[in-house]
Amino acid sequence: MFSFFRKEKPDNFLAFLKEGNDAFGPGPAYAGAKPPIEDMGAGIEVQEALGGLPPELEEAAVLFANGKIGETATLLNRYLLDHRDNHDPLPWYMLFDLYEVSDQSAPFEDAAVDFAVRFERSPPTWTPHDKPKRVSAPAPLMIYGEKYGTLERVKQGRFFQDSLHAPYVRLDVSKTLAPDEETANAILSDIVHLHEMHKPVELIGGPGFAVRLDAARQGDRLTESGWFLFLAILQLLGREDDFENVAVDYAVAFEVSPPSYTQPLPLPSKNSAPEARVAQTPDIAFKLTGQIGPGSELQFEALKKYAQGRQQVEIDLSKVSRIDFSVVGLLLETLIAISGNGSKILFKEGNELVNTLLHIVGASQFSVVLGRTRV
Repeated sequence: MFSFFRKEKPDNFLAFLKEGNDAFGPGPAYAGAKPPIEDMGAGIEVQEALGGLPPELEEAAVLFANGKIGETATLLNRYLLDHRDNHDPLPWYMLFDLYEVSDQSAPFEDAAVDFAVRFERSPPTWTPHDKPKRVSAPAPLMIYGEKYGTLERVKQGRFFQDSLHAPYVRLDVSKTLAPDEETANAILSDIVHLHEMHKPVELIGGPGFAVRLDAARQGDRLTESGWFLFLAILQLLGREDDFENVAVDYAVAFEVSPPSYTQPLPLPSKNSAPEARVAQTPDIAFKLTGQIGPGSELQFEALKKYAQGRQQVEIDLSKVSRIDFSVVGLLLETLIAISGNGSKILFKEGNELVNTLLHIVGASQFSVVLGRTRV
């Protein structure tokens, strides 16, 4: 953001900002696992799901496969209440995925807070299914409280995910006090990340926050990160003269070269409709989509054609919301036909309710089922 970051202290500072960013790898394996399968044609190392699932979780997967969303949510919530000392994240992931595919964001966020408290780490982030982004949708908003705590960390992942395709974002610091070191680092990290994403920022409550930061500076209560944050806020507000004055004071206080001012990225017109840019990725896996149920026979036929002549068949389930119980037989017939031709089958990125169903109906006899990657 500042040219200062490329001078005396940038490496340590930016390295610090990168610390503590939780990123979950593939989703949980089921209770009990076989040794990793190391040769799937491309050096993939996975763990194959096998037995040991609690009966309540199997029942939840079957209820979901029969379209009983409410009953599935009730069963999973009851299981979590009855097993408070259980630190297996699988039932939590099943509940999160249920809320996602049924578009229940409020219960998802409530569960995310509970998850963060229970496991003392960042919860999964919301990934809505088959919800096209609309240009008219409001810009993503991150609201900071008096300090940067659990609620902010829970909301952060979804905020940055929503920011990926947004023309600009909003940061609300109207209630934020002059920050301590942890809060200053957290907010500054968010601002730096948005700068790296080239996202214009609309700052809500920025002038008042700048006053509180300046008062803390004059009272000698700002840490070095607090100085950086103050400079970042002045830059986002476009107050170049104030920035230069504070930058000189910073340089004197810490005996370094002063940071340089950079014009903030301009906010787009609220009435403009920027062109949507869709990242194109190579099609390296067969993608099943939607609710797989009666009428999905063509997808299974296409899968069998795709598998012809392939040693490894990767099936991407990231766009599958549910597999209906009525097509389980057809699914197994398809897997048997593909594996009978010598192909190794790998399911990936399915939600945990779908993955659990695949396990309990025996699909894992003919395939490897990977958990969903969570960030």
